[in-house]
Amino acid sequence: MSEEPEVMLELQSAADALGVHYQTAYRWVRSGRLPAQLTGGKYLVSSVDIAEVGASRNFPQAPAVPSPARLVRQSERMQKALLTGDESEARKIARRLVDEGTTIVDLIEQVISPPLRAIGQAWHDGNLTIWVEHRASAIIERALGDLLPNPRGRRRGTVVVTALSGDLHSLPTTMAAVALREAHWHVHHLGADLPGEELIDFCATHDEVDVAVISVTDANAAVRAEEVANKIRAQGTPTLVGGPGKTLGGLIDDVQHVADSRRS
Repeated sequence: MSEEPEVMLELQSAADALGVHYQTAYRWVRSGRLPAQLTGGKYLVSSVDIAEVGASRNFPQAPAVPSPARLVRQSERMQKALLTGDESEARKIARRLVDEGTTIVDLIEQVISPPLRAIGQAWHDGNLTIWVEHRASAIIERALGDLLPNPRGRRRGTVVVTALSGDLHSLPTTMAAVALREAHWHVHHLGADLPGEELIDFCATHDEVDVAVISVTDANAAVRAEEVANKIRAQGTPTLVGGPGKTLGGLIDDVQHVADSRRS
């Protein structure tokens, strides 16, 4: 069966469709419960989102995890928010999806990463200025900080995450840190541009660290990252070096594998 076409309705019509007062619908928009776009001074709401909010009201005890199609739509909205610098909207999108059951990994890989890649490519092609990309990355880093997970249950172990001197991009380290925390790891997040000697010393003086993770986004830093990783490995701490094309899900699996190997 084909899906009904998406129609944009004014907020009053959306309120009527949901059977609530206009002010109730307005509060839902402000809180992020009801997604809306502010166009020409009026809030417009997608018929698809109206249907989803209506369904959640009918069955509040078991809301459905956002579907792949919904994640695609929210990724498109995220891209618009990042391009315009609408940090409030970007944070609402992220928070709403996590509250609805989207994992941090899916949020990053399916909703956040596609807009960031598109913005980066547009800058590379000369269609955007660099400050647009920097602003978008900063917005996402703060949004992920708001979502910092603290899952219940015993931690699997301890990981240190960083990027070395010369690699100035801190966002990949933040993504890795929040994903590993969601997967029940205790994480020491040391940010970016850390001198290699400092990471070596950190691992030498923190016996509880099971795995070190070095993020690499600058090709010029890759050789140095491997050199530092080998020194840390020689001290007895397994070390993973990241890079373009590697997924967060793969990182979590790799961290678990090397930690298990060390303990066996």
